[in-house]
Formats: sequence, structure tokens, C-alpha cells
Amino acid sequence: MSAAMEPKAGEQEQGVRRCDRCATEMISIRMTVDGNDLVMESCQRCDVRRWHLAGQEIDLKQALAQVGEHVGRRR
Repeated sequence: MSAAMEPKAGEQEQGVRRCDRCATEMISIRMTVDGNDLVMESCQRCDVRRWHLAGQEIDLKQALAQVGEHVGRRR
């Protein structure tokens, strides 16, 4: 893709999430925690990471608390 066609930081193209800093495609890992989607997004170029729970951005401490609260719990 030429520089003129490169998406700008923060823009999305056909569902692809891009880093707000450098416009590199974000890698996403999704898991279900207590019926909600917990998503970690990571940029391999500038090492930015962000977490979302049920569509709301949360910090790492909150993400770890959610996972720790539900690990090993039977349904």
C-alpha cells in the first residue's frame, strides 16, 4: 500500500483496528469472562496495549481483576 493510501492513526478499514499512535494493525485477543467479551489489543510496532470489557475501555488492573475473579469458577 502506498503512503498516500495508508490509513491514518486511529482509523479503521473494513473492521481492522489500527493503533492510535502509528496506524499499525492491532492484534486482538478475545475471551469471554462472566458472559462478557474481554478484548486485549496490542500494537507490535510501538507496544501499545489496551483492554475492553463489554465494549468499555478498562485498564490492565481492571482486566486482571475480572479474569482473577472468574478463573476456575464453574458454571
